[in-house]
Formats: sequence, structure tokens, C-alpha cells
Amino acid sequence: MIHFKSVYPRHPLYSCCTVLLLFLAPSLYAAESAYLYTLLNAASAQRLAGQREWHILLHYQAVENGYVSEVDDPRFFNAPFGKTNPQAELAATLKAFFASPKTTNDVQNQHPQCAFIARYHWLNQHLRFDPQRLAPQACPRFDDWLAELQPAGLSLIFPAAYLNNPSSMFGHTLLRIDQANQTEKTRILAYALNYAAATDETNGLVFAVKGITGGYPGLFSIMPYYKKVKEYSDLENRDVWEYQLNFSLEEIHRLLRHVWELDDIYFEYYFFDENCAYHLLSLLESARPSLHLRDTLAAWVIPGETVRTVVATPDLVKKAVFRPASTTRLRHRLQQLSEQQQDWVQTLVAGQTQPEALNETALNVANRAQILETAYDYLYYQHNKAKKTDKNRTQRLRQLLVARSRLAEKPSFSAPPMPPRPEQGHTSFRMTTGLGRDGEQTYQSLQLRPAYHDLMEQQTGYTPGAQINFLQLSLRHQTGRSILTLEELKVIDIVSLAAREQFFQPFSWKLNTGWLRRPLDKHTRSLVYRTNGGVGLSYKPTTNMLGYGFLETDIDFGGTLRDKYALGIGSRVGLYFDISAHWRGHLYASTQHFKLGHTQNVQELGLEQRISLNQNHALHFQLDRRYFVQDTATSQIELNWHWYF
Repeated sequence: MIHFKSVYPRHPLYSCCTVLLLFLAPSLYAAESAYLYTLLNAASAQRLAGQREWHILLHYQAVENGYVSEVDDPRFFNAPFGKTNPQAELAATLKAFFASPKTTNDVQNQHPQCAFIARYHWLNQHLRFDPQRLAPQACPRFDDWLAELQPAGLSLIFPAAYLNNPSSMFGHTLLRIDQANQTEKTRILAYALNYAAATDETNGLVFAVKGITGGYPGLFSIMPYYKKVKEYSDLENRDVWEYQLNFSLEEIHRLLRHVWELDDIYFEYYFFDENCAYHLLSLLESARPSLHLRDTLAAWVIPGETVRTVVATPDLVKKAVFRPASTTRLRHRLQQLSEQQQDWVQTLVAGQTQPEALNETALNVANRAQILETAYDYLYYQHNKAKKTDKNRTQRLRQLLVARSRLAEKPSFSAPPMPPRPEQGHTSFRMTTGLGRDGEQTYQSLQLRPAYHDLMEQQTGYTPGAQINFLQLSLRHQTGRSILTLEELKVIDIVSLAAREQFFQPFSWKLNTGWLRRPLDKHTRSLVYRTNGGVGLSYKPTTNMLGYGFLETDIDFGGTLRDKYALGIGSRVGLYFDISAHWRGHLYASTQHFKLGHTQNVQELGLEQRISLNQNHALHFQLDRRYFVQDTATSQIELNWHWYF
């Protein structure tokens, strides 16, 4: 992290100058007041307080009765009511610029011209400050900081979604400050500009509640990019996309001056609107105010959607670069090995065979190099996953590294193929209309889902095997009746199907909670609040199939349940299969045994199919049959149209 703050000693002439200023103060004050009055009149004549650039610098947003800044730290403003009054803030800012050289502000312990350097440059551009009447102040700390960054370009960085981190379930975005003469190999030495909630919270529920309600302060930070790459690519196993942006050096400096003003300044962090993605777009607008990137966003802001917004802006993206995660590279290397080579990797990693034993085989030098390199990478992956030091593992890593260094030949591994880019997938907001029949009743349905993606949707641009639905609302209207009923409101619905194989054996898991209309028998349904969770295993028998099995627990509350609750356990198995790139099916079966509260056993069989018509339109068909006690059963069939926007 670059430290913005430093201490500069007072000049030896400081005391002498102070005495002299006591004699000159009255006349100087009168002259400064007159010039300040002149500047205020000029600013008023040019309507500077109402210009878009000023509103971007202060993060003003129009509201019903005027304006309010999204910045919540009072130290960011010079006027007492600067948060809601652009005109008063402009006047107070101009007045602050006349402060004596020894004056410092409360945020960065520096002169206001330096602390609010972006505002100073913009106002000077329009008002043409007379240096004889408003002396410009040197800002050595800012100059040193800018020189250390060596800015020459900007890149938007998008690490893919990661379900095991509550703050990154929808992905994340940050900016990289690219340097002059930067290459593919040296770009990792640049600096990254990040906005995030200031918290170490790992409990997903606590983070969600505080994140939704603005319970965390959001702060900007700058750190070496290689630290972020290690965090995302090695520790969290997330692929990273880098979008090189088309900004001039002047625009980049304008953005960085604004970032300097935001040092140690907090915003209230809101998970679904004022988040990392939203505020990074505001920085891009500060660099080039003619951009209106945030104007096209919905009420909720998802990192993937901001990537789509940036890419869709003409001439804003120069190039997209894919940086595969360490596990992505490792998986691809393992796929290139023969079964014999894979067996060697496993025995070397387990310590059952010494690296020297490879010299006694008929394998050529290139194949031995492949085995040693892959074994080292796989053992290093296990080392990172364990998060604790193991002497035997460390020794085996050293042995593999030494053995590999003795082979001069380079292994012939190909690079992982580039997957579809995130913006090439469907948009996250989905509206669904449909027709169906449930038992003897026909109905029309309407469903709204603000975010994000489910496993039946086209997987292009999304993390394979990952599902996140948020605030999914389902309404139903029965034919012949004038009542619109709530069928379902899922607060959150997460499924992680991580396929197991020879070298990687993760567990799959699921969690969902919300209201649903639960069938009690063939004719009766009741609206209850359900929380369902499960753990299980997933496998890929072929490249176009994904099978899974879960052990689950359900707890329901409310409605017409006996004792107002039901607690049960059950299981669920299923198979996703891709018939083509645009056609996906899903077979599933489940059983639920509620033994406490409202006792009931329910078995279910179903088939889903989805046909994508294009990136943002799809047809969805579902056939479901439920079995209750005494061999009674009911069937449901539904045909839906998915529309993404």
C-alpha cells in the first residue's frame, strides 16, 4: 500500500515570517477578500456549482429537493452543509484555497490546495487564478505519490465470482494503474486501485445484513497489483479478466487527483448499489466527465453489469486479457498428461515415490519435466489450501524443485483456452412470464429476479456450476379468478456444484431461504417461510453432463402448518445435461421427511428444459410430479419465456 501521509519539517524562516505576517495581515486580508469576491462572482456567472464536473468531484446526486453527496465523511467538505449544497461547498472551497501556507486540513494534514487538488485544478481551469493574488502552494507529497505510481494507462480488472467469499459472490471490479513501457510480464508490478467495505467479516449472513443496510464504511485503497492477483488467483482460485481502457494521460492524472482527495474518506458501503463497481465507474467519469456510465445502471449494481457497461461504451476498451487462476492452469496441465503421467504425479505428491525414480523409466526428458512441474504445482496448491506449514510437504516441494532444475528441457504445455468473456453472457435482471397447470388448476405466472444467474440458464460468461438468485419474486393468477397470489419470494438461493475428480475433490453445497407456497396435500397449499440447506457431491461423467446428490435439511414456519412449523430431512439427486450450446436439460428427484411439527413425507420427480433463443431471450419448460401420503399425487406443467435486461 502506498502511504499518502508523511511529515515535512518546518522551514527555519517560519518564525520570522510569522512575525512579518502579523504586520501585513490587515492589508493582505483585504486584498484576498476582494479577490475571493471576484472569483465567487466569476464562478456564479459561469454557473460552476451546477456543472456536471463539479457534481462528479463532490459525488452529488440529484434528489427531490436538490442534491446530496454520496460521500458520508464530513471531512470531505469545506462547508458545514457541503454535503447537500453544491454552491456553498464551491464558495467554501475557494475560500479555503486562500489559507496561509502553514494551514493544514484535518484529513491529510496538508494545505487545502493539496488536500483538494482535483477541485483546485478544475476551478483554476475555469477561473484562471492570478498567482499574485492567490499564491499556488507546492504539493510535494502528491507529486511524490504520483511519481511512484508512474501512471500511463488504466485497466478495469474483473475477478470472477467466488461463492465462498460473501463479499465476492457476484464478482468484483478494481482498477489497475498501468505504467509506461509495461509488458505482459511486468504489468503485475503496477498498482491496483480498489474500493471495498472495511471489514474482516467472514460470516455471510452478518455481511449480507450489514452490507445491505450500509453498516460498513467503504474506502478506496491503492496497493501493488501482484498482491491482488495472488489473493484472487492463488488463494481464491478465481480467473481474472483485464480490460485495458482508452484514457489519455491528462484524463488519468485527473482521475488520480480525485483519488488523492478520497484518501481515508469513507462512504457508507451498500452491497447492491453503492459498491465497488458503482464507485469505480464514478472514478472513470471523473477522468472523462462526458462519460455517463452510471446513468444506464439499474437500482442494483452488479460488477458483471458494470463490465458490460464499460465494454458497450464506444472506444473505451482497447483490449481484453484473460489471466487464468492457478487452479485453472493446473487443471489444464493435468488434462494434457497421460494416465501413466497422472499416476506419477499422485505418487510423487503423496511422497510414495522419490523424484529420482523417474530417471529409471522409459519416459523421455520432456515427459519427466511435465510430471515434475505438474507435481510441484499440485503440491503447492495443497500447501496453499492447508493454510499451515507442513515440514514433510515443504521438503517434498524442495525435492521436486531440485529434480526439475536438473532437466534443461522445457515442458510442452499449452495455455488454458480463453473462455467466453463475462459481458458475453446474459444480463442479470430476468423477467419471466408463463402459462401452467397445477393439478386441476390452470394459471398465468409472472416472475422477477433482480440478480443473478441459475444453473438452468446459459453458462456463457458465468462461473460453471454456480447459482445465485437474489430476491426472486413469483406471482400466480389462476384462470377464472381475479386474485393475484404470491407463489414464492426467495431472499437468497445459492448452489455450488463443484465437480469432483481424481485430483480435486471439493464438496458441493446449497442454501436458500424465503417464502414459498408449500403443497400440504393434493388440493391444499400454504404460504410458509422455508430455510433449506444441504451438502453433497457432484461429478461430470462427460463434458456435457453434471450429476449431483445432496443431503438436505428443511425448516418451515407459519401458514396453516400444524404447530406452525415443520422440520425435516431429505435428499435430492439430479443431472444437468447439455444437448447443444443453446439447449440444456435437468432431471431431478427428491424426497423430504418432515418428522417434527407438521409431519409429512413428499417425493418429487421432475424434468426441466431450457432453449436459448439469443443472449437475452430463452424458453423454459418444466414438468413436475409430487407424491404425498396414501399414494396421492399431483402434477404441474409450466412453459415460460425468460427475458433478460
